[in-house]
Amino acid sequence: QSETKYLFLGGYGAVISGTMFLCSLLLPWGFPGVFQEESWTVGKQILFFLFVFSLVFGACYLYKNLYLGAPISLLGFLGFFPIAFSVAIFPITGLVTANYIYLLKRYQKGAHDVERAPVAADLPEIVLCDDQGKPALKVRQDQLLFLKSAGNYVEAFFLEGETCRRTLLRNTLAALDLVLAGSPVERCHRSYLANLALVTRVSGNAQGYLLHFGGCAHTVPVARSKSAEILEKVN
Repeated sequence: QSETKYLFLGGYGAVISGTMFLCSLLLPWGFPGVFQEESWTVGKQILFFLFVFSLVFGACYLYKNLYLGAPISLLGFLGFFPIAFSVAIFPITGLVTANYIYLLKRYQKGAHDVERAPVAADLPEIVLCDDQGKPALKVRQDQLLFLKSAGNYVEAFFLEGETCRRTLLRNTLAALDLVLAGSPVERCHRSYLANLALVTRVSGNAQGYLLHFGGCAHTVPVARSKSAEILEKVN
């Protein structure tokens, strides 16, 4: 009991909010490879929250002991941790579940089949070269489905009749993106270029939209930052 009890408890709110804000800002900035949206999963989300809340526990322990003038020790923190975690498990579970449901509903809402007009018979031929400038693949515009980055190579998926074929080009996605400028083959993801004129269906899950192509079992993910733009162009 203390006259400053509510001020003390309010300080916990400031410490928790400040620590979480700094973590959400600094961790993605310091470790961009870990926070790539295309590889972000529910499991990573849970681990992220556990790590952040562990830092929050440490900040709360320091705040409590400094405020009350109590000694700071590792043993004291280890005793404080399970008490704090028993409370934090509820907001962690709630945050992960709410975020998953929100994303799932958001991207399932935009999923739909795409009606396509008949493809013109006189579409230009697309020539894709290797990194030495030598032609490596020649296909009509209505045959090239999508390109996928594969290290120093690019996987090209295209139609041969009604069969989906795949070939490997020694080049970069960025270089081929420049070659295909002005065509319906556009960047939809950091690792993919997709022929938006050949998309037959758009589906959605908690990680974002997926583009489907007739005659091909493979799907192409859409970066969340490009969702609205790609959806508008596909429509």
